[in-house]
Amino acid sequence: MVRIRAFGSTGLRVSEIGLGAWQLGRSAQWPDGPDRSEAVRIVHAALDAGINLIDTAPGYADGESETNIGRALTGRRRDETVICTKVGYHPDGSDNWSAGAIEESIERSARRMNVDHVDIVVLHNPPPEILDGTRSDHYQVLQRLQDKGTIRAYGSSVDWAADIDTVLTTSDANALEVRLSALYQEPWDAMGRARDRGVGTIVKVPLESGWLSGRYDADSVFTDVRDRWSRADVAHRAGLVDELRALLPEGVGLLDGALRFLLGYDAVSTVIPGTKSVAQLRASIAAASGPLPEETYAAIRSWYDTRLAAQPLDW
Repeated sequence: MVRIRAFGSTGLRVSEIGLGAWQLGRSAQWPDGPDRSEAVRIVHAALDAGINLIDTAPGYADGESETNIGRALTGRRRDETVICTKVGYHPDGSDNWSAGAIEESIERSARRMNVDHVDIVVLHNPPPEILDGTRSDHYQVLQRLQDKGTIRAYGSSVDWAADIDTVLTTSDANALEVRLSALYQEPWDAMGRARDRGVGTIVKVPLESGWLSGRYDADSVFTDVRDRWSRADVAHRAGLVDELRALLPEGVGLLDGALRFLLGYDAVSTVIPGTKSVAQLRASIAAASGPLPEETYAAIRSWYDTRLAAQPLDW
C-alpha cells in the first residue's frame, strides 16, 4: 500500500503517490489516452492500492478527465479521496481569470466529478498579476470558500522559485502545485520555504513529461503535445537521461530513481506521475519503495547544480 503524508498544516493527509489525471481520457489532446472504461479502471486501481490524492483540472483531456473521475467515483466513499482541481481554464481551452468566476468553476468541476465538494483548488498557472495577491483578490475569494467549508486548501500551480515566493509573501495560501524533477530542480530551495510555512505541496511533471519513465531516447518521435521538442531538444534530453541513469545505484531503474529522489525530500507532500494505463500506475506505485542512498541523493543534487542549474529545462 502507498504511504500517507501530511499535506502541510492543512489537516489533510495524502498518499505520497497521487493520480495525475491530465491524460485520463481519450480526446483531441490525448488521442491515445484511455477510453472511458479504462479510465474508470485506472481510478479504481489507484484507490484500491491506497492512492487517495487525485489531481485534475477542467481542461484536462478536453474535459474528459473530470467526467471520467466522476464515473469512477460513483458508488465509492467520498472520504476515500482528496481531490485537487484548478481554476482559470475551461474544457474547451478558453480561459477566464475573473475572481468572480472562481466559485462557479469549482461548482462545475464538482458536478462533473459527481462529488459534493473539492478538497484542494489551485489557480492554474495564472498570469503574474493574478499570482500576486497584492494585485488581485483571487486568494481572498478562495479564503472565503475555505472559511465556509466549500474547499479545504487553496493556492496556485507554479513552475519557478520566484512564483512560489510570490504566493508565500502575498497570500495565505496553504497549497502549491510545483513542477519539480531530477531534471528540473530550480524550485528546490523555495519548496523548503513553503514547507516551513506549513504549505502542502503537489509535485507535478515528476517524470519530466515521460523522459524519466525510461520510454524515450534520442530516436524517439513525438506526435502529441510533446511534438514541441525539436530534434536537438530530444537529443539533449536523451543525453541528460543517460547521465542521470549513470548516477543511480545498480538495480535501481530510472523510474524508481526519479520518484524516490523526489520522495526523499521532506518538502514534498505528494507526487503525481501522469497515468494513461493501469500498468503505468502500478509501475509508479512500485517505484516508491524507499529512499535512495544518501550518496546517490547528494550526487543527483550536485549533478543538477553543475549541469543544469544555469539553464533549466523548459517544458
